Amino acid sequence: MDSANKTKRIAKNTVLLYLRMVIVMFITLFTSRIVLRELGIGDYGIYNVVGGIVSMFAFLKSSMSSSTQRFLSYELGKKSGSDLKNIFSICLTSHILIAFVLLVLSETLGLWFVNSQINIPESRMVSMNWIFQFSIFALCIDIISIPFNADIISNEKMGIFALLGVLEAVLKLVIAYLITISPLDKLVFYGLLMMCIPIIICIINIVYCRIHFPESHYRFFWDRNLFKRVFSFSGWTIWGQLAIVGSNQGTNVLVNIFHSVAANAAMGVGHQVNSALTGLVSNFQTAFKPQITKSYAEQDYEYLNKLSVYSSKISFSLLFLASLPIVLNIDFVLDVWLDTVPKYAGELCIIFIWASLFNAISAPLWMTIFASGRIKHYQICMSVAYLIELFIVYILFKIGCSLYVGVGMKAILNVLVILIRVYYTKREVNQFDIVGYLKKAILPLLVMAILIYVAAVPLINSFQSIGIKLGVTVVVELLAVVSFFFLGLSPAEKQSIFKIIKK
Repeated sequence: MDSANKTKRIAKNTVLLYLRMVIVMFITLFTSRIVLRELGIGDYGIYNVVGGIVSMFAFLKSSMSSSTQRFLSYELGKKSGSDLKNIFSICLTSHILIAFVLLVLSETLGLWFVNSQINIPESRMVSMNWIFQFSIFALCIDIISIPFNADIISNEKMGIFALLGVLEAVLKLVIAYLITISPLDKLVFYGLLMMCIPIIICIINIVYCRIHFPESHYRFFWDRNLFKRVFSFSGWTIWGQLAIVGSNQGTNVLVNIFHSVAANAAMGVGHQVNSALTGLVSNFQTAFKPQITKSYAEQDYEYLNKLSVYSSKISFSLLFLASLPIVLNIDFVLDVWLDTVPKYAGELCIIFIWASLFNAISAPLWMTIFASGRIKHYQICMSVAYLIELFIVYILFKIGCSLYVGVGMKAILNVLVILIRVYYTKREVNQFDIVGYLKKAILPLLVMAILIYVAAVPLINSFQSIGIKLGVTVVVELLAVVSFFFLGLSPAEKQSIFKIIKK
């Protein structure tokens, strides 16, 4: 497939994933309101506490999914049918083993923990145990389903991936309606129905893959070296995720020690706003990740360089343009959204968004490193960087620096993350054009974003009327779109976008 068709496929998949995100977001907001009303605060809290213990393994699922996608995409790029079947079979075997281990741990240590350590009213202990069992079973089904879901993404069938996401949201909406008319214990009934969703999605995943992808026809296969490669990659991926979680949670603890609970509440608000915005970019990144891995496997380094620059530009631009109106009117947005806005919340939102912008612009680099399969030294280096970051925040708080300075340093240190990713990308792909990447992607976008932000903030703040502020925001947003399009994109990239729009 030539680069033009590859780019069209990425664009098409991005649109599908954005539609999925918008539909799911609106359905989820409406569903959560109904569920909270019907269950009540007490039962809703029980479901979230017990289900939350199981959902602690979410980072494990994410790491395993990324690992499986990498190996499947790599073999698809090599166009090696027999190896692809072996990879899929050993991945599925591995996931079944992991699901079994988690089941055993949950039914022993997990069961002891929820029955002896969690503060639940005695009258709801039986219901709580049912919820725990439903949650464990759903988690195991989710883990077994990962290789099939990864196969769909690796084959870039984002249409079915998007449909399954919408179907899951619709099923949750149906469940919300059913608990309103159920005469049964609403908490237990809700947990039972929620357990059915991953079963349905898993069955559809399996049927679709078996019909469309020959490699998904499972047969028991064992290769000690291949198993070691897959598990080693997954292990280092999990290590990297743990480092990120540890850094974030460690910062929350430091904020609590040196500042206040109110500051932690503001951190929580900041993370929620930032997560909503970064979800926009994650859809686009899901669309181009398989192409990066396949290009590496095909040794098409020319297209890999182009794709790295293009995807960095689009990732950064999408996040910046989506966040700009919110950043410029953060106080108004928080006042509309929240009944009581925690102190520091607005400033922390802005800091987190800038930190995410640095991460977004270098995302294609870590995907290229992952495509190589050699991630041990990269993950160790990144873990050390996150520890250094946490140590610096501690020192800043210890010497009396403000909350903004300490947390803001995390955003500034993300520049170090970019440099680490550039170094390891060059190390794994000798043909990677560092100078071209910095000149075409990193520097022009960062300079443009900083100039727009620095010029717009005092302009917006000079007005008192919210109506005038919103009007000026629209003008600034349009100017930013025009600037990024005409100054940030190359002639070939503009032409490609024009073709997509025209079609």
